[in-house]
Amino acid sequence: MVFRHHSQVGSECRFSYRLRVRFAETDAQGFVFNGNYLTYCDVAWTAYFRALGLSYADMISRGIDMVLVGAVQEFKSPAVFDEMLEISARVLGIGTTSINFEFEVYAEDDRRLVHRARSTYVAVDPVTKSKITVPDVLRPVISTHEGIAFSSSRNLEPSGGAGTTA
Repeated sequence: MVFRHHSQVGSECRFSYRLRVRFAETDAQGFVFNGNYLTYCDVAWTAYFRALGLSYADMISRGIDMVLVGAVQEFKSPAVFDEMLEISARVLGIGTTSINFEFEVYAEDDRRLVHRARSTYVAVDPVTKSKITVPDVLRPVISTHEGIAFSSSRNLEPSGGAGTTA
């Protein structure tokens, strides 16, 4: 699902993914267990690339794999069983070997911010698992989708914009 919405922080996201909280994802308090939010972000990450026309299988066949190397999370309000969540995803920057994402999770019913994360993914060769340069095929696809020119593989900042590195 691809569409625009304005997040609580005033940034515009062009992609979001909806999911319903399953009972197994909640803890003894009845809230989504904190470790599940990274899974939610990973599901949105995969859907983001699929929406750009690059399924995980397509990326692997092109010699591209990505591994999560860092994440910073903020827990804003609890989500509960059977609640519909909307996870927005956007690229903050593309470096030589990495792509920085921001994720925001909202409760669909009242639009409250539930969770925010910034994650760094490093490009690796799918066979050797060695770090590689972010392939040229990704940069224009992401730039077009985000409406930001990520012009140089040595620059984590969008062209002509303020720095937004994770």
